[in-house]
Amino acid sequence: MHKFVYHDNVAKPIAHMQMMGSASHTYGNALAFIQKWLVDVFPENLFKTFHVNSKIAHRQLRSTKHEYLKKEKPMMVLSPRIDLDDERFLQGTPIIENRSLTYNNFGMENLQPFFVDHKNHVAIKYQLNRTVMFVDVILIFSTLMQQLNYANYFMNSVPQNIPFTLQTFFESYLSQQTMEAVSKLSGVPLFDSNGCTKQFLNYMNSHSTCPVTYKMQGSTQTHEFYRYYPVSIDTLIQNISNDQGERVGQVMDSYQLTFTIRMEFYSTGFYYLYAEKDELESLPRFDVEEGSVLIPVYTDVLLKKDMQLDPGWVFYNRVTCSADKPYDVIDIKPLIDDHIWSAIKLHLDNGIPLIELIQIRIRKQGEEIFIKEDFDIDFEEMQIQLFNKDFGYYTYAIMICINAEYLNELTMSINDLK
Repeated sequence: MHKFVYHDNVAKPIAHMQMMGSASHTYGNALAFIQKWLVDVFPENLFKTFHVNSKIAHRQLRSTKHEYLKKEKPMMVLSPRIDLDDERFLQGTPIIENRSLTYNNFGMENLQPFFVDHKNHVAIKYQLNRTVMFVDVILIFSTLMQQLNYANYFMNSVPQNIPFTLQTFFESYLSQQTMEAVSKLSGVPLFDSNGCTKQFLNYMNSHSTCPVTYKMQGSTQTHEFYRYYPVSIDTLIQNISNDQGERVGQVMDSYQLTFTIRMEFYSTGFYYLYAEKDELESLPRFDVEEGSVLIPVYTDVLLKKDMQLDPGWVFYNRVTCSADKPYDVIDIKPLIDDHIWSAIKLHLDNGIPLIELIQIRIRKQGEEIFIKEDFDIDFEEMQIQLFNKDFGYYTYAIMICINAEYLNELTMSINDLK
């Protein structure tokens, strides 16, 4: 979809192209967050089974009521519902809604800034939305006393029927077409000759108001870019109830605790790509990307301690990924540029330990996991082997740190610059 806006105060006419965001990615973000939050409310490792019970849910997370009876308990079942007509904050205002079919020629003041490159005359803005999502929750226990104990535990742990706020971060999907368009307009390649995204990510983050993050799938090796932004979720827990159990054969062993969570938060509508009119007209038409499933993807929060590194070390790169199959393999070559890869190869060829050059840490659903126990790294192939028996629910955050001081000294030594 093309719409153009002209400005007389520049040498060349500036126009904009309208691009659809991905609502399903946002709903998946919210669903994964509230699931993680619920898990953390209860004692550690309480739940043995997780399901998202929805026709739009991930194929690996589907289930039916009959299947619940066969799964290991306690279990957590989530049923997301999207309400497009529920009353929300700032409803009817141009801050969160498009109130007309046309826009003025002075920069569309109701849009939010995101990315601007003055040198190449490229910018991206977005329309703010306000989203309401309901999640019906079913907690299933094996005994009546277990159900009653954890009902009492939950009701004393979190507010009931009283609004409260949860703080987190979401990632708004930036389509491949959008990133390819920015790459063409700026002249910065999306991937270098070795398939590394580092240069393009550096370019995006040096011109944006919030971080641009990168996500890979496991064995499928798909690549996705996101706008990482803070979110305050207005939350309401209501309609708590328990049943008297369900009979399986001659035994009562399925006791449910149910409640509904209402979540209201800011989200993203259309993105608008600004550039010189002639340049935009040469780009292909932007498509609306569709998906048949809603996939819960947890957005890992970058912590303060992630940046508290030993002297000489720098935070080099970060990516999130999901496993596509058990014991999946993640290719991390796209995260390492030629300079770093040459140093790694030098260490490998000469049998020098890499511990002084590079460190890789991984968090699974926000919790740190450990090498040799939960994963292993093959630096020869630049691959991470996950020791995951299941998949489809967990999101992994991979963080790479480099000893810049050591790398610089190594480079000077190799080139006889001392």
